[in-house]
Amino acid sequence: MDALSNSKDSAVGPDDIHYQMRKHLHSETRSTLLSILNEIWIAGNFPCSWCESHVVPIQKPRKHTINPANYRPIALTSCVCKIMECMINNRLVWYLEKNKIITRAQSGFRKGRSTTDQLARLESFVREAFIQKQHVTAIFFNLGKGYDTT
Repeated sequence: MDALSNSKDSAVGPDDIHYQMRKHLHSETRSTLLSILNEIWIAGNFPCSWCESHVVPIQKPRKHTINPANYRPIALTSCVCKIMECMINNRLVWYLEKNKIITRAQSGFRKGRSTTDQLARLESFVREAFIQKQHVTAIFFNLGKGYDTT
């Protein structure tokens, strides 16, 4: 239910299933879907269609339309696959949080935490070092063309 209710409307992928369709499923249909997803998980045999996506080029703001590098590729994948991804992610995050496996310093992709937390932490380190007449070293990574790299 969490995976179904927390999803946002977006464009359909190769399965042509709209998000509004899955949000309004009858309880018996939701149970059937859950059974199917459990069977897929247990068998470890994911449908080939889940490996497909429709890639749509979205123009970057204030960039010329002529240059292909001025477009950001958006991959539209199977709606049902995203449901399962959400279920797995929720369970994995729950397990990692419950067992304190994720370091407290990790802020990205965690509920109730953001980039702002890390900026505040960095500022605190800098202020403390300044007071104690010490140095702070920071390394920042920017993965250019992250989609291509992935």
